[in-house]
Amino acid sequence: MSVLRILQKLKNSAQKRPLLFNSMIYGSFYTGAEFTRQTYSRIFKFPLPPVSEDNVELNTIENKKPLLVWTNKFNETLGLLDEKSSAELTDYNWPQLKRYAIYGCFIAGPVLHGWYKWLDAFYKGTAMKIVLTKLCVDQFVLTPPLIIVFFISMSLMEGKQDIFNECKAKFLQTFKTSCMYWLPVQFLNFLLIPATLRVSFVSVAAFCWVNILCYLKSAPMIDHDNNNQMKY
Repeated sequence: MSVLRILQKLKNSAQKRPLLFNSMIYGSFYTGAEFTRQTYSRIFKFPLPPVSEDNVELNTIENKKPLLVWTNKFNETLGLLDEKSSAELTDYNWPQLKRYAIYGCFIAGPVLHGWYKWLDAFYKGTAMKIVLTKLCVDQFVLTPPLIIVFFISMSLMEGKQDIFNECKAKFLQTFKTSCMYWLPVQFLNFLLIPATLRVSFVSVAAFCWVNILCYLKSAPMIDHDNNNQMKY
């Protein structure tokens, strides 16, 4: 099959089933970026981050919260929970890849599809004022809740007891980093890219962003207990 025929089929799919197409494209690039990051770590002998004890907490103790018990059973069925191990991971972290695939295909992909469809309909044109308006609305209206949803959904799929803890600890740094990365990327997106390819362009850009996001997510959380002693 020639490249032109493949491109034509992709174009037809994007036109006939835009929601499905955009969701699968975004999820594929999102998961592919995490897979590439793990492959890079294996090739250059960088051990993957060790599994957090909090990630397997629901597997070792009985939890009395019905919602967390239900989500834990759901996560076990889909194989989303990390296995308890005191050693650092040296193989691919397949549960983590599944979590990124679910987030990309079923959460972020559909949200971005609907968001850009509305944004392009509400702010029409490529005049500089329109582009800058869309840029600000995208970064400061959509991005904060999307970051919150990312951390909370990941915590749910990881089976953590406190699904808000990581979000509270890492939200600000993640948002500041996203501003440095996405503002120039989205400026080009709104200025040059056709509306039908908006999510596809973001998917390609997300391939790089996920590596940054994975680094931020894997960074240890620093809290202070009642004695003001630092702990990780």
